[in-house]
Amino acid sequence: MSVITPSAISNIAMNGQIDGLIRHAVDSHPLIGSARAEQQATTESIRAAKLNLLPAPTLSSGYDRDDGMVSQFQLRQSLWTGGKLTANVNQALFDDKAATEYIYEQQNQVAKTTIEAWQSYITAVSKQQVYYDNLQLLTEFEEMMQRRVNQGVSARIEMDLVTNRILQEQNSYQAAVEQQRIAIARLEQITGRKLSAADLPVPNIGELVSYAKGYSQTFEKMAFDQASFYNPTVVKGHYQVEAAKQEVKSLQAARYPTFYAQYEYDYYHDENRNNNQNNSEGEFSVGLSYDPGAGLSNLALARASASRVNSLSQSKEASRRQVLETIQTQYQQFASAKDQERSLIAAVAGAQIVVSSYRRQFIAGRKSWLEVLNAVREHSQYQAQLVETRTSIIAAYYKLQVDFGMMPWQKFDQSRQPDPLFRPLDPVKNWFIRQDAARQVPDQAVIEPVVLQSDHVAKPKSATGVNTYPLPVNQ
Repeated sequence: MSVITPSAISNIAMNGQIDGLIRHAVDSHPLIGSARAEQQATTESIRAAKLNLLPAPTLSSGYDRDDGMVSQFQLRQSLWTGGKLTANVNQALFDDKAATEYIYEQQNQVAKTTIEAWQSYITAVSKQQVYYDNLQLLTEFEEMMQRRVNQGVSARIEMDLVTNRILQEQNSYQAAVEQQRIAIARLEQITGRKLSAADLPVPNIGELVSYAKGYSQTFEKMAFDQASFYNPTVVKGHYQVEAAKQEVKSLQAARYPTFYAQYEYDYYHDENRNNNQNNSEGEFSVGLSYDPGAGLSNLALARASASRVNSLSQSKEASRRQVLETIQTQYQQFASAKDQERSLIAAVAGAQIVVSSYRRQFIAGRKSWLEVLNAVREHSQYQAQLVETRTSIIAAYYKLQVDFGMMPWQKFDQSRQPDPLFRPLDPVKNWFIRQDAARQVPDQAVIEPVVLQSDHVAKPKSATGVNTYPLPVNQ
């Protein structure tokens, strides 16, 4: 039976706080809003590309010297375009997927920026506690030294020395306060709202580090084996390459003629002169057209697009390597910071022992006042380094979660399902498949309820005089 400790509850609550902060930034940041608007445009491009498969109407009017005002209606349906229209639809589909991955890419960037600002905030708050505790100790030393100076046991210079150290510690404390204000301002700019004290609770960074260590056991394998699969930058590059390939197919279709069916109707507005011609039902025709462009320029454009595919493939590989390098470096820093934390914990404990020892030895006359104050400063420096190391561990943990797609707001699987390429005849094939499936459904037996009749109710009998009851029948 597992027991949930108060520290575990606190860690879960703090994890929910940072998740909520990131989620709000992701939902409201204008960079992501811009990416979503771009994705809506690509979605409309898919609809437009599919509409190009339908007949294209044309209506025109003109004036002829012989016939007067004439209006012409034309309806043309492409029968075969060499794969151009199909490639245009598939290109729009891949562009839409790339635009969706760009949204995810911007979300990750905003999330990491939020994590960095939050890291700065918790570092500043934790350092303030360190400096406050040291100020309390130095104030106690100042009072002790004041008594010794008044008694003539110590020189006045030793009083000035501890006063100077207090001023230095106060300066460090004020710097931490200013860092906290800057971090809050950054977070408010990123999230676009005013943050209260409830939105930014003071965390116990020691417990958060333990939480991060416990839930990062699989990070090494993911960083070195699967990092590129989860990263939107790499996936976006893949879809961009596929879209470029479809663009090449669309341009290469210019090598072939286009076959079409066309209906044309001419309407003559001058009924007195051309009334007989308006009674016609129009003309239906089948034809072909060929437009390779001036100087066969469409073929040259196809070759240029093929080169662009190669360029995008190289860019995709470069992005994949850069992403892997960034994630693996970040993981190595995460692992190194965990080792450094253990050393700093021992250093802080040792420095605390030295401070207590030097304080006793100073009273006994075996250590100087400067050595005592230097020991206090060294202890304070180790504590500040421990705070920075722990906050870097926490920030790296959340950043790696973002890179691996493990945050609750990341829904990458919704757009990364394998989809077949679009084919114009697929709806027709699917319709025939559904019809065949409907005809092959076996007859289902319908079981009618059997009613047990009492003795005083006459039971139905067959011609032979035997009692009969309803039996299941097939319909």
